[in-house]
Amino acid sequence: MESGDNGGFHPLDEKSLVEYIKSTPVLVSRLGGQAELDRLTIEEVGDGNLNFIYIVTSPQGSFVAKQALPYIRCVGDYGQ
Repeated sequence: MESGDNGGFHPLDEKSLVEYIKSTPVLVSRLGGQAELDRLTIEEVGDGNLNFIYIVTSPQGSFVAKQALPYIRCVGDYGQ
């Protein structure tokens, strides 16, 4: 891989996590349905060096989303 080429990998942020949730029916159901998606709270937790970890909460349910990175975040994507 060339430097900067992450093989299609895209790190999650709050906006992309909401889009992922909307496209994943089991997660929409876990949060109480489409009507609850406007009432989400998303909190990034953890030290952030190896993974993105988010606590996703709605009035009807919650879950933790964890995304492993193909590199150590504090170093960046050098050598990718």
